[in-house]
Amino acid sequence: MRKTCLAFALGFIVAASPLYVSATERSTEAEALALIQKAQEYIKKNGVEKSIVEFNKLDSPFNTTSDINKKGDLYLYTVDQKGYQAVHGKNPKIVGKTMLDMRDQDGVYLIKELVEKCFANGKAWVAYRWPNPISKELERKKGYVERVPGQDFCLGTGIYY
Repeated sequence: MRKTCLAFALGFIVAASPLYVSATERSTEAEALALIQKAQEYIKKNGVEKSIVEFNKLDSPFNTTSDINKKGDLYLYTVDQKGYQAVHGKNPKIVGKTMLDMRDQDGVYLIKELVEKCFANGKAWVAYRWPNPISKELERKKGYVERVPGQDFCLGTGIYY
């Protein structure tokens, strides 16, 4: 009986802890689209250069828990037609690189698909598997990209599901 109570209490503490909650809460498609909308507005108001600097900051409200990224699991990235990434809000090592040939664990050329669909349709969702920066696990993800008006690049984010 005592072991059962102890196991129950421990389970309750873990389940109620903020780390457990934040690791299991996930942003929705609607929240991802809202983040992109806010980023598009930021670009329009502040210009591309200032926006790129802001979107690359790891502590930017676009890339961390904030009023516009309530669960903190979203981040921004950009891609141009060649797969060049001027922005990556979680991995500075990707900034300034051409990632067109990058694939996920299943062989999906995710950047290539995002680029092709964004430039063909103006926006797109692409499914793949990717490490979640919060859980550190390989998970299913849907990346969303949207063309920036008047520019030759697309702005993206994604949700884990």
